Amino acid sequence: MTETTKPRTGMVLTVPAPLARLAGAVSRWVRGRGVLLVALVLIAASLAWKAAIVSSSYFKEDDFEFVARAMESELSFDYLTRIHFGQFMPGGFLLAWLTARLEPFGWGYAAGGILVLHAFAALAVLRMLRVVFGRRPAILAPLLIFLVAPIAVPALVWWAAALNTVFLQIALPMAIASHWHHLRTGRMRHALAAAFWVLFGLLGFVKGFALPLLLLALTAIYHGGLRTALRRHLPAWAAYVTVVVAFGALYVQRSLSAPNTGGLPIFDQATGFLWELLGKTFATTVLGGPWRWFAGGDWGVASPPLAVVIASLVTLAAVVLVTSHYRRRAGAAWAMLLGYVLVADALPVLWGRVHLLGSFVGTDTRYLADAVPLVALVAGLVLLPVEGEAEPYRRALPARERVSGVLGAALGLFVGASLVSVTLFAGYLGADRRHRYIETARAELARTPPDAVIYDRLVPSEVLPNSYRTYSLTSRVLGAMASPQLRARMQAPPAALDGLVFDERGRLRPVDVQGITLAPTTKDRCWPVTGGTVQVPLDNRARRVEGTLVRLGYAARTDAEVTLWMGERATDVRLRAGLGQVFLLAVPGADRIVVQDVPKGVCFGDVTPGQAVPRP
Repeated sequence: MTETTKPRTGMVLTVPAPLARLAGAVSRWVRGRGVLLVALVLIAASLAWKAAIVSSSYFKEDDFEFVARAMESELSFDYLTRIHFGQFMPGGFLLAWLTARLEPFGWGYAAGGILVLHAFAALAVLRMLRVVFGRRPAILAPLLIFLVAPIAVPALVWWAAALNTVFLQIALPMAIASHWHHLRTGRMRHALAAAFWVLFGLLGFVKGFALPLLLLALTAIYHGGLRTALRRHLPAWAAYVTVVVAFGALYVQRSLSAPNTGGLPIFDQATGFLWELLGKTFATTVLGGPWRWFAGGDWGVASPPLAVVIASLVTLAAVVLVTSHYRRRAGAAWAMLLGYVLVADALPVLWGRVHLLGSFVGTDTRYLADAVPLVALVAGLVLLPVEGEAEPYRRALPARERVSGVLGAALGLFVGASLVSVTLFAGYLGADRRHRYIETARAELARTPPDAVIYDRLVPSEVLPNSYRTYSLTSRVLGAMASPQLRARMQAPPAALDGLVFDERGRLRPVDVQGITLAPTTKDRCWPVTGGTVQVPLDNRARRVEGTLVRLGYAARTDAEVTLWMGERATDVRLRAGLGQVFLLAVPGADRIVVQDVPKGVCFGDVTPGQAVPRP
């Protein structure tokens, strides 16, 4: 049996009936899922775009410490619950541990893992929009806002920031979707699912404590007011509060043994920070800005001109007034967004960072990146009725064609502005110096025997500032790529007649010591032997520095075994016949090297305490 169709050209096409039925079924399936398919295409396109941007970046700052700690540590409770400068992020540390174990400083693994989680965040936003507004095509607009918003991109190119942010970007929309199901059905399993997502957000960022407050605000605005929301859904609130309190107790317990990095800023710092974060960074980026970045070193922060800031604030005020004029509860939705930004994004930074770094931290978009899913939701709430909402508008809207035209133009301007802002930001990315240094060191370590002696020094400042203290040392940063045996020797190198050190390019070179040389003034240029003991003085300006390396010159007629004492530490060394030198780590506070029972024919000469450097 066949079916005949007659196209406009007059030609008659005969299609087998099974094929015609299949084509009809496919057509009906596509029509029924058109919104979903378009959304998935948009998500895939945005991920490809962001992957191209992220590939231009590389590890920076905290990333190096995260990788080094992961390679040094077992997957233990202490490792996962360590407080990192006020950050409590067990989920982030778990992801860092797994990623580092795949390949230390493997940017493909690190960036790929973040992009996969960001894809889950996009799917979570899509689920949230479908649950709140239904499967109407209009939900593609707020989804597109999430996908192209410039405020989310800088957090993706900094691994440490992304390890915090992606958890909340998933948790926030998933918690809202589950809670919304609970509000509609009354089923407790949906509330328990929302509680799980609150916990998931907390595992990545302590900002997750604000999620129950956000859920309460949504319930009060769209489901009967605050009193009704509290009374009717008390078991759900109990579940959410239990999660937050239990996690908060663990956070406090772990904080007691961590360095105190919190503190309140002075008034001028606080007001300056709020202006930078809300008045400049947030106000411009939610409109597709900031259109100008203060950038350098594979990074950038928002730096919009004052005229742009003023225009953005005026535009936002107009949008709030117009949407509140037509849409019921639009003002409450805008207030909810502002409240979340203040509670979740501003307050933690005010406590933990502003007093240390000043108001300038308000220009950093990563502190706002977790709010992007909420921005997408609020964009929908102030324009679209939620599913089942009665009388969503205060007054009749203008003609549909006019509304569609205005909103389409606004969305187009937002997307265009966002593409410009992100393209400008991407132009500042690039870490060739860091990447070459790490990969050169990786290759050097791969061909270095595990019994090699590699002495410590600071990595170049353009790779990692020395403010990271011990994690600015080659033994920690580059040691992450070494075998466990070699890594242990790098962190506690023995005394040796020959040693190696990394140069500024990441190559291993013979070691030397840069410091103040002390030489004996005796005729034979040897430190005198008194009662069979030699005492070699150490320069007072260098001997108290942690990590100081000492080079001690000697001459020996034959091979000889000696024991060098520095403070309470004894070091056994086998000297080779002829002229040579011994390298050994200084003991802080020791003012001399003592050699007892000095073998005959052994002379100890000049000594140089200082820092390990490559031999010229």
